[in-house]
Amino acid sequence: MTTFCPTCEDYRETKTVDRRETYTVRGRKVTVPVKAAVCVGCGESLGSDEKDQEVLREVYAAYRREADLLTPERIRLIRKRYRLSQKSFAALLGMSEATINRYEQGGLQDQAHDVAIRACEAPEFVRDLLQRRGNLLSEWQRQRTEKALAGEAQPDSEVMDMLDDLECTVMPREVTDRTGFRRFDQKRFAAVVLWFCRRLNSVSRTVINKMLFYADFLNFQTATVSLTGSAYRRLQYGPVPTDYGQMLDWMEAAEFLVCDEVAYPNGNTGYYYRAGPKAESLGVEFTAHEQVVLERVADALGTLAAKAISDRSHEEAAWKNTEDKKIISYREAMSLSLSLPK
Repeated sequence: MTTFCPTCEDYRETKTVDRRETYTVRGRKVTVPVKAAVCVGCGESLGSDEKDQEVLREVYAAYRREADLLTPERIRLIRKRYRLSQKSFAALLGMSEATINRYEQGGLQDQAHDVAIRACEAPEFVRDLLQRRGNLLSEWQRQRTEKALAGEAQPDSEVMDMLDDLECTVMPREVTDRTGFRRFDQKRFAAVVLWFCRRLNSVSRTVINKMLFYADFLNFQTATVSLTGSAYRRLQYGPVPTDYGQMLDWMEAAEFLVCDEVAYPNGNTGYYYRAGPKAESLGVEFTAHEQVVLERVADALGTLAAKAISDRSHEEAAWKNTEDKKIISYREAMSLSLSLPK
């Protein structure tokens, strides 16, 4: 195997050697065995970002053993024992969601946080937290945790854990003309996004937002109910779901979506989405009528560029008759330019 050696300033043969290296972590010296790639010519170590991360994980693991800290796997098991999402677990403990996520991904926790998380191994400690801080959780999440504490069996579901994390979205939960008389359904929203991603292979963020708008409003026009229960806000570039950024980020984190970043010649960056490895786990099925609506939107708008579909949305009464940044009423769907074939 050849790798570029910055010392030799040329591509050189490499070999792998076993050795022990010592690192200092929080004032403690930690020695771990490593496999290092070295240049055959000069003996210089030839690292990589991936290799450095691998060594760092080993160093942190060794530090945890010596300092008697919880492993990432154990932290995750404690949380899931009570069917808590990362967001809800963090809320009970007075930490940030990002902190819990970092610890479960291998980040090194501090001693105080380790003590607090370890205490959650005792159900009575979590009961006390739920009593004192349970108001910070959604009603659904609180009920799940209460059932777990009561010993009620419930299938483990990563998807349900991910869905609970969406309580941070600002999607209206009402059943009114602002939501197409359907309570917002995260799974259906995700399923519609994935349907278009599969149908069109790769979809830009602007296009997926407009496809969602047309699908929801066309379904309301023809069936008096929206597809997803999403509310849409009137913004400069057309109607968009009120919290689309959080929704798409969640879908990407859950591996329902894959986001590809594209650099344009003008220096701008665009984001394109395609179905991810866990897309099939949603398990949402559309009715025959809903399938017709989705096909109609894809056929009519699927070949349009982002600017063209944005311009078209500006001609809709739904956009024209709504004040800037306000939520659009689904009653405007009756004048939608798109309709189903007779």
